[in-house]
Amino acid sequence: MEKIFVANLDDIQSDALLSKTVNGQKVLLSKINGQLCAVENRCPHLGLPLAKGKVCDGAVVCPFHGSSFNLLTGENVDWTNAFIGIPMPGWTHKLIALGKSPQALNTFKVECEGEQVFIHI
Repeated sequence: MEKIFVANLDDIQSDALLSKTVNGQKVLLSKINGQLCAVENRCPHLGLPLAKGKVCDGAVVCPFHGSSFNLLTGENVDWTNAFIGIPMPGWTHKLIALGKSPQALNTFKVECEGEQVFIHI
């Protein structure tokens, strides 16, 4: 794994998303409960970007289909419950999922050296 500089510590805000491209890999950085985290900026449902999603209770919510993922672990918290940000009734969730099963986000190890933040790719 290669250790790559991604941002300065001050650039990463609590409960907010910072989008970066590192060696062709799209990454989201955040700070949750004081802990830095990095995940792939790609929803596993349809591969759409998560950068415009909201952070809620330590999870990023996909702005397209409502899937949410724990930013510290990548674990799927909820799967396809909305369409273009509009919450949908439970009976539609399987239709929105298009037959895809819930999946986790890829995560990256984060390391700080002084005020510089690195991830391992």
